[in-house]
Amino acid sequence: MLGEILETFRKGNLPQAELLCRNFLDQAPGNPAALTLLGDIAVRIGAYRAAQRHYSQALSASPHLAAAQQGYAQASTALLKPLPRTSGKRKALLIKAWGYGFWSDVDHVIGQLLLAEMTGRAPVVYWGKNSLFRSPESGNAFELYFAPASDVSSGDLANPGSSFYPPKWSADNLLEEELNKWSGPYSRVAGIYLLHRTEDTVVSDFYTAVLDLIPWLEPGSEYLETSRSEIYRRLYTKYFRLRPHLQQKVETFWQQHMQGRRWLGVHVRGSDKVLEHASLERVNLEYFVHIDRLLGTDPSLGLFLLTDSEIFLDQYRQRYGARLLCTPCRRVAGEIGVHYAGFPGVQVAEEVILDAYLAARCDSFLGNGTSSVSNWVGYLKAWPQGRFALFEPDHSSRRNLMLHHW
Repeated sequence: MLGEILETFRKGNLPQAELLCRNFLDQAPGNPAALTLLGDIAVRIGAYRAAQRHYSQALSASPHLAAAQQGYAQASTALLKPLPRTSGKRKALLIKAWGYGFWSDVDHVIGQLLLAEMTGRAPVVYWGKNSLFRSPESGNAFELYFAPASDVSSGDLANPGSSFYPPKWSADNLLEEELNKWSGPYSRVAGIYLLHRTEDTVVSDFYTAVLDLIPWLEPGSEYLETSRSEIYRRLYTKYFRLRPHLQQKVETFWQQHMQGRRWLGVHVRGSDKVLEHASLERVNLEYFVHIDRLLGTDPSLGLFLLTDSEIFLDQYRQRYGARLLCTPCRRVAGEIGVHYAGFPGVQVAEEVILDAYLAARCDSFLGNGTSSVSNWVGYLKAWPQGRFALFEPDHSSRRNLMLHHW
């Protein structure tokens, strides 16, 4: 396995090599060869202090390991060099849309917000033409739902005299979409490549998970020794301010239909999730056992259902009758995702926001960890112990080895 990781590193695929290396260290903690390779990766991206830490750990396990000795000396020498001069302009991180489901796009933004804080950059979120949740006339779709993440706008960044990274971006094409995103020069740019850049504006158009950035937190970071879920919660609370008309929709539905009663929120996935999740049918059958038990112990408990499937909605109505409540959102009967089914993107986004925010007001919740919707209901508030449960592990708690597999 170490040979495979080393070959991946030699090919220049640093993000994949890092993830494989960390997976290996999960099984073999303290392995000096793997720690040395992490040090080598850190040197390649200019993270010299992190490189020193990894080499030191390797040398603690194997004091005479020549590669770690040489790497530590190289990182120490690099730290003695003066920092490159910068333009003095305020640095920014332009966060583009990931281009998939709504809460998946929010997940992408959260990772980049952590990156912005780690690098001292002003975050600028711009969901352009590749966002599934815009109207034909909208420019920045993110700001249809949330206030700007900072006082810097995308228009402030497109200055001919500014410097940009990756170099595929310039003042002329800064707001274009899908530019070498998956293939071509500077494609699949992971967050580690953006950690130690000196350009005025760094652009992120590719997904980086919070989980993947946590190991690169520097000593003194407020997020060090903080759980991944709490990092999500803090960043969301700090940067995401729901537009007033959406706040009002949440409040109105709550007051008219849910206030004054205890609720069990349940999120059940159908549609295109069946193509991604081989055991989805088994998982969806397990819901009934848990729901029936919870409803049986509390006759006054209501059931608030979130689902993208007309089929599951019909099943739950037949089974739970008047105890069931759901919002009148768009759903599908087949295997095409709601956000791909031709519905107006803005309406789909507003509906999934409404569902998630209402579910987060419920007293307890059952969901599917392979779905971003379920996971985000968990991040929207600090749930009491035993009140939030997922039938599958939160997918953002596992390293994604497919994004950089090439």
